[in-house]
Amino acid sequence: MVGEWIAARFLTEHGLDVIARNVEVDEGELDLVARDRRARVVIEVRTVTTGGDPIDAVGESKRHRVRTLAGKVGASRVDFVGVGLGRDAVVVHWVPGCG
Repeated sequence: MVGEWIAARFLTEHGLDVIARNVEVDEGELDLVARDRRARVVIEVRTVTTGGDPIDAVGESKRHRVRTLAGKVGASRVDFVGVGLGRDAVVVHWVPGCG
């Protein structure tokens, strides 16, 4: 939840309009749905507190699943946002269009 909030704020600051959070669809849930100009974008958020890049925690099977679920809401793009919550800093790693 904290990671999703941080990701939504980060994306908003970078020009996306977050239009929904925790969207229930058949067979799953989407963390965030946003608009980037005219494109509908689904964003998968991964949060870690143990160090390392959270994006590394998103394997190919998860990427495939998110792409499938994104189609159910008419998304034309899937982005991933990794949020690293450290003792001294918060790191956000945004990978647009990697899904």
